[in-house]
Amino acid sequence: MRNTILIIATVALTNIQVHATNEKTTFFPSNKVETITTENLVQVFDWNVKTTKRTYSGTSPNIEHANKMIVLVSYGEVILDKKIESFYMRRYEAENNSNRLYFWEVESTYGYAKGFSSSEEDANRMITLIAKGEIVSSKVIISGIVKESQRKKARTKI
Repeated sequence: MRNTILIIATVALTNIQVHATNEKTTFFPSNKVETITTENLVQVFDWNVKTTKRTYSGTSPNIEHANKMIVLVSYGEVILDKKIESFYMRRYEAENNSNRLYFWEVESTYGYAKGFSSSEEDANRMITLIAKGEIVSSKVIISGIVKESQRKKARTKI
């Protein structure tokens, strides 16, 4: 009995502590009903390419962009397998840039590294931090659909 009370108290205090710094605490998500229409949906293409060195994947707004990204990431490598699938998602989720991941990879005279960052600046910073010596090649690829803006969707330094 004593152990049960201590366990329940620990869970309750932990839950309160976890939400202590959040401005908006949500213990029960709202059951909001949304009407999904074709105007609110956008078709997105998920691509995956396997090369002799590694496997790459990403998301593109159209089939042409998916093919461009496959060519970009597999530059200088032999493509073993390529797959492009389409799916639908809500337009506001596709256009929300705060949920993007930035895939980066760098090859230097000392080795190879890759990873994900939450911003393009962080991705470039990681490339410069990790790459010792001369950078042979580096890539930064933005995941998902990005509205046309001044920043580039992908770039390669060779």
